[in-house]
Amino acid sequence: MADRLTWTPLELIRWTTGYFSEHRIEHARSEAEILLAYALGMRRIDLYTNYNQPLCEDELACFKSLIKKRVNGEPVAYITGVREFWSLELTVNPSVLIPRPETECLVEAVLPYLKESSGIPRRVLDMGTGSGAIVVALAKEHPENRYVAMDRSFKALQTARENAGTHGVDHRIDWFCGDWASALIPDQAQFDLIVSNPPYIRSKDIDGLQPEIRGFEPRLALDGSADGLSCLRQILESAHKYLNSSGRLVLEMGYDQKADVIAIAEGVGSYGPVMIIKDYSGHDRVVVLSRS
Repeated sequence: MADRLTWTPLELIRWTTGYFSEHRIEHARSEAEILLAYALGMRRIDLYTNYNQPLCEDELACFKSLIKKRVNGEPVAYITGVREFWSLELTVNPSVLIPRPETECLVEAVLPYLKESSGIPRRVLDMGTGSGAIVVALAKEHPENRYVAMDRSFKALQTARENAGTHGVDHRIDWFCGDWASALIPDQAQFDLIVSNPPYIRSKDIDGLQPEIRGFEPRLALDGSADGLSCLRQILESAHKYLNSSGRLVLEMGYDQKADVIAIAEGVGSYGPVMIIKDYSGHDRVVVLSRS
């Protein structure tokens, strides 16, 4: 950044956009706006209503430090500590995966089922809740139901519970620290719906991901073992034991895992026909199964 006495928001956005582009950062302008708004404690739109208001020395120093973090690979969501999901502002940190837009497809997939309620609250389990994005979104949409959120990371559960509290649904959710079904007793924990966005990336593929993912996001939430199917397989092989007679299992999966997931589900022999839902980019992303 050139050594100048004054910089206005508009000048900084233009300069930072070019600088980020040089460093092959996607969405360079929007990320420049997000970081500058964060440094100045204002909304992104306010940058343009105050476009010619010079920054003070402390504000400029703060923004410079954020630029360095981003160029070094740190995700914007971890720098600012927040990420929007389902129009909800969620707290995120390196203990949780940053929520992705494609996971909203999972939320969309289960909402019609929750709307079918006959007036009796449904019991919903979120396995591997992470930041709590899915369970908080569902609880906001349908607060009449009872929810259980599990994760093997205690720090992740703390973050998820903070998000639930922020959005007023913490009292609707029970929290358990456990690895997939280890905290459940078969035939005694019956759910109407089980949802999960488990790790599904092949171990060998993680080093080829974008620097901000492989270097900063928790590997525990990414690594699905050698074939990427370990966690999906564990859930598929056990979830039917915790579903009631008309219960459903809804999972996010990798774009190229459709055939493998269907084969595992059919091999279990406890599910009905498989439904596959594509994400906003047209990739196979969500699998919906009913207990047979």
